[in-house]
Amino acid sequence: MKLTYAIWNLLEGGIDGGSDARLRRQMTLLASYSPTAVGLQECTYWDRNHFRTFHLVEQLLGMRGFLRPSAHHGCHLAIFVREDDGLKVIEQRHEHGHPYWHGVARIVVQTDGQPYPLQLASIHLAPSSPVIRLAEAEALGLIAKEYPAIIGGDFNALPVGDPVPHAPAGRSRRKLDRRPAQALEESGFLDVGAHLSDTTPTVGHDSELPYRCDRVYTTLPVGTITGHRVITSADGESDHRPVIAEFDLTRAA
Repeated sequence: MKLTYAIWNLLEGGIDGGSDARLRRQMTLLASYSPTAVGLQECTYWDRNHFRTFHLVEQLLGMRGFLRPSAHHGCHLAIFVREDDGLKVIEQRHEHGHPYWHGVARIVVQTDGQPYPLQLASIHLAPSSPVIRLAEAEALGLIAKEYPAIIGGDFNALPVGDPVPHAPAGRSRRKLDRRPAQALEESGFLDVGAHLSDTTPTVGHDSELPYRCDRVYTTLPVGTITGHRVITSADGESDHRPVIAEFDLTRAA
């Protein structure tokens, strides 16, 4: 079974002054890649108006969605999955409360031919505090002890091995901390982009600090990883770029 996981921090939920035009363009772009699962960050206040925006995204993607409300700023997390004969959602296992700043949207799916379920999660680490980000990354290590996992999202700090970008003085320098990424790798998570030598920045195309902030990690065997790309054709749609990782689960045996 092939599984494609797309992630994107949408920037204010894709909504501008009450208009959902940008969100519709974002979802059209994601749908064009026919992902199996989609993890979204900054699903800002998608629970308002009886979850109208959240359900609109389900319709635009043609996927079943799960929303994890954030503890701060309405920056909710969501994960969507395309259920078919080979993949079914069997559990919701969202994380909230300490130490998570926003939380974690996490589901467990059963896939055909695999002896164990698979976890899928959308992540958004704390925007300002290296201390909180490190605690969050260490807590994510507990997920690695459960079923195999694919997690992805906005990690708000450098990966382990990428080049160090020039950072101006001030808050931007806090993003140069590699400890959260190191904690993830020490827990058994593999950085898919680094594994395939793709260090394309996912933020910074509209600012002074370009780096690979948005990443996909997995605890699946290395041989299951078949692709990784950073989409650079929609830089006007968000301050983050979407990332797509591809897996062949038949190689997990």
